[in-house]
Amino acid sequence: MRFGLIIFLFLGPMALAQQIGRIETDRPDQTECPYIVKKGYFQAEIGFNRDVEQGSTTYLLPTSLLKIGIHPLLELRYTVLQEPGLGVSTESFGFKSHVIKESGFMPRTALIVQYHLNQDRRDQSELNAVPHSIGETILTFQNSLGGAWGIGYNFGAEYHTDGTVEGIYRIAPNVNIGKNGYAYAEVFGRFPQTKFTDSWVDAGLAYYLSENVKADISAGKSIQQGQSWYVALGISFRMRLW
Repeated sequence: MRFGLIIFLFLGPMALAQQIGRIETDRPDQTECPYIVKKGYFQAEIGFNRDVEQGSTTYLLPTSLLKIGIHPLLELRYTVLQEPGLGVSTESFGFKSHVIKESGFMPRTALIVQYHLNQDRRDQSELNAVPHSIGETILTFQNSLGGAWGIGYNFGAEYHTDGTVEGIYRIAPNVNIGKNGYAYAEVFGRFPQTKFTDSWVDAGLAYYLSENVKADISAGKSIQQGQSWYVALGISFRMRLW
């Protein structure tokens, strides 16, 4: 009996760290979720974006976040972009690790660490003359608010090549719609505020086509730059590898 209790206490948090039941994704909002892909599963989160920045339009067809669950407490992550005429480029790679499960007011928490590969347009900042960031660390949180309501939020730091650091914030309350859908609204951005940093608002809908497939639609707009906005469609799926 005592041995069984020890096994339960050891394995229980590991099982709860992983996704249980339906697929959990980091898209369509910018706020990353604290769930880990099940061990032995591959998960793809694919988006088709139309971005408008100061009147200039860019299509990302697609953006892909690819994940593999290698441990009940750990997933590996790889982000790749494809732009018409520019081909495929790697944006980042890293991992997400479970920290604690939700308990009362204590949120479910995970840590994301990502390294950014060099891109000419990456993360320009007054603190960073070269538009490239080394990477980021993000703590991602989620709380149930009772009934159909919940909230996800992230706080983190982005590290630049000249040694400077910018803060990251993302806050996304959400509500379930029926058994298979949910809606969210969000605000996200970086600090301290400079002419290069920006704050955004966005909103979207997601729908579970099955336990392993999820579709979404979203749109967002810059608060500081009125001509900057985006729309996106997405599809996410997972499959067992081993």
